[in-house]
Amino acid sequence: MSTDMPAETCSTETPLPSRKRAASYASVSKLSSLKRRRISMLGGDLDVQQNSIGESTLRHSNSVDRFVPSRPKTSIPLTATPRTNRISRLFGLSDNRILNYKENEPRSGDHSKMYTMLRRSASTLFNIPPLFHASSVVSNLTSRQQCLLVLDAPGMTQDPYATSITWSRDNHIAVACGVNVYYQNLDTRAVFRLCTVDGPDTGDLCHLEWGGHGSSRKLALGTSRGVMQVRDAGEGQGNGRLMRMWRDANFLGVGGLDWKQDLLAVGLEDGSISLFDVRCPEKTRRVPGHKGKILGVKWNTEGSMLASGDDLGMVYIWDKRAGKQLLEEGTQGSKMRHRAPVKALAWCPWKPDLLATGSMYPEGTIRVWSSSSNSALPTPTLTIPLNTAVLSLHWSPHCKELLSTHGSSFEPLPSTRGSASAATPSRPMKALSTALTNSLTVHDYPSGRRLLNLTAAHMGPVTHSCLSPDGEDIFTVCSRDETLRKWHVWKKRPDPGRKESAFDKWSIR
Repeated sequence: MSTDMPAETCSTETPLPSRKRAASYASVSKLSSLKRRRISMLGGDLDVQQNSIGESTLRHSNSVDRFVPSRPKTSIPLTATPRTNRISRLFGLSDNRILNYKENEPRSGDHSKMYTMLRRSASTLFNIPPLFHASSVVSNLTSRQQCLLVLDAPGMTQDPYATSITWSRDNHIAVACGVNVYYQNLDTRAVFRLCTVDGPDTGDLCHLEWGGHGSSRKLALGTSRGVMQVRDAGEGQGNGRLMRMWRDANFLGVGGLDWKQDLLAVGLEDGSISLFDVRCPEKTRRVPGHKGKILGVKWNTEGSMLASGDDLGMVYIWDKRAGKQLLEEGTQGSKMRHRAPVKALAWCPWKPDLLATGSMYPEGTIRVWSSSSNSALPTPTLTIPLNTAVLSLHWSPHCKELLSTHGSSFEPLPSTRGSASAATPSRPMKALSTALTNSLTVHDYPSGRRLLNLTAAHMGPVTHSCLSPDGEDIFTVCSRDETLRKWHVWKKRPDPGRKESAFDKWSIR
C-alpha cells in the first residue's frame, strides 16, 4: 500500500435509508429502470418491455394463429378477483371452458331456464303443427282407434293371397266361408246365403268381387281349380241366380278378379289374363305376359288401363283397347319391378295415372308409379320401405292419403345393387315383432309420412280389405281369428255451397 495516499477521515454520521434510484439515461446497468408487465390475451401471453429509450416492445411468449387462437396452458386471469369470478360464472366462462363446444351442464335457478330457452333452435320455437282437414284419418280414426263392427266368418280360407270379402255399391258385403258365400245388407243387417260352390274338381273358393257401375248386383267368384262363376244377387232376399260359368281347361287357379262394367278380368296361375264378357257365353280374349303366377289384377278408375302383379315381383300395365302393354315390350325396364311377390294394387281415384303397389316377404315395400311416364326404365315416384308384408292398398277418394294392411315383419333385405333378378330368395323368414306387424297404416302423399299406425288391428295378418262405396269405411279380414272388422277411416268433405255473388242482387228485365 502506498504511503503517499492521504488517510481517510472517520465519519460518524448515521446513514440514511436507501431510496430507489430513479431511472436515469446515464445509468450503466439500468437494472432498477427495467419494467416488465404481463398481459393475458386470447391467443397467448405477451411480454411488454421497455427498451433503453422508453419505447414499449411486445414479445409473444408462444406462437399463435391469427384466426384460430391456441388455448393458453394456464387459466386466463378472469379468476383473479371475486368480481371476475362472478362474471365468469354468469357467462359460463369459468373452469377453462372457453372454446369447449358442448352443452354446459344445466344449472339451477331462473337464469338457467332462460338460457335453455335461448339455446333452442328457432325452427323449434316457431314450429307450427300441420293442419289436417276434417276428411283426414288424423281427424277420424286417429282420435278413436276402435272398430265400429266385428263379424265372425267361420271356415274362411287360410290362403294369404285370397280376396274373400267384397263391398258392393248397394252397401252389401259378400264373404266366402268354406264352400258357401254369404252376404249381408249393412243397412238392414240382414244376412243371407247366396250360393254354395262345391263339386268335383272345384277347388277352394278364394276370390269374390262385386260388379261396378250398372252391375252392382252381379258377383264374380273364382276358385283354386279354375272355376269362375257370375251370379245375380237380385233384390238380396236369398239364393242368387247363376248367370255365367267358365272353367279353365288346364284347371289353372284364379289369381284375382276385377270388373269394368260388363267386362271381367281374371288372372290365372300360368301368368295370363283372361277377359270375359257376361253378355257372351264364351271367353272374349286371353293375353299372355307374366312368367309367374298372377296374384292380383285391378282396373283404373277410367277403365282404360289394367294393372297386374305376380309372385315374381313383376307389375304390368295393360291397355285394354289395344290388348297389349302400355310400356314398350321387349326393352329393358318394360315392366315395373319388386323383389318380392306383389298382390296389393291400387289406382288413385283423383289422379288416374298413379298406381300404388305393395310387396310381401322378403321386401315389404310400397311404391307409387306413374303410368304417364315415357321413360324406358320406369322408376317409382315414391318408395316407402316398411320391412313388413303389404297385403292390400287403398287410396282415399277424399284426401291425399294411402292406406295399407300388413302381415309379418322381417329383417331388411340385403342390397343387391346391379342385380336384375326379382326372384324370392330361398332363405327362411325370420319374423320380427314391430309396430307394423298385423297393423293398419295410413301414409300421407306425396311425402310418405306415416299418419296412423294401428298396431295389432287383428290377432294375425290382415290378409285383405275392401273400401266402402262412399270411401269412408274399411272392412279388414284376418283368416287366423276368422273375423271381419269395420273401421271409420276417412270422412267426406262437406259441400262448401255456392257463394253469393254481387250480381245475384240484380236482375235484367
